[in-house]
Amino acid sequence: MKYSPGSGGGRVSVSAILLLVAAAITFMLPNIPAVSASVPTSVVQFAALVIAVAGIFILVRFRFVTFTYVLDLRGDGTDPDAALAYEGETNVLRIPRDMLDFTVFKTQGSRDAIKECVLGIDSLEAVRSFPGRRGIARTLRREYGEIAYFDYTASPRPEGVTVLIFSEPEKKIALSVECGGEMRDALISLSDGGIS
Repeated sequence: MKYSPGSGGGRVSVSAILLLVAAAITFMLPNIPAVSASVPTSVVQFAALVIAVAGIFILVRFRFVTFTYVLDLRGDGTDPDAALAYEGETNVLRIPRDMLDFTVFKTQGSRDAIKECVLGIDSLEAVRSFPGRRGIARTLRREYGEIAYFDYTASPRPEGVTVLIFSEPEKKIALSVECGGEMRDALISLSDGGIS
């Protein structure tokens, strides 16, 4: 099972371009005598730099990066004969949990996709839902204590975020993703604790 969320497309590009134009205009403000007399040039140039960095960050993080989530047979550590029995199975719910991996691939621009993380579904403890990205890490740390948190959402303002909580031997790991309904339902069914 595979899912790639959208990135926000045109709105993201327009926002980034507007920030870059605002940075260019801000950078030129010291050429106006009234501005240069009242505000130090270094302050204006620093503000322009901050605005430009924000625009570039939005472009790089949300427009040029694509995430793909894959729920599939485990690549390593699975008995080859057992894996062969499930080869070609399209319904992941028919495959035992200890034979499944959740993998996040990241593609940036035209580069080849790289694996960001691979976690076994047998360690998936819970699937949580949040209305947006804000405050997730703080909430998880308050509830679980020490937890490694990774944000793999693709759009700047996701309408719904699914957080997968894995219990690994070293520590708990939380992944924020924007998976489609079918994948989300499969992950809920495969988790230990279901949805919370």
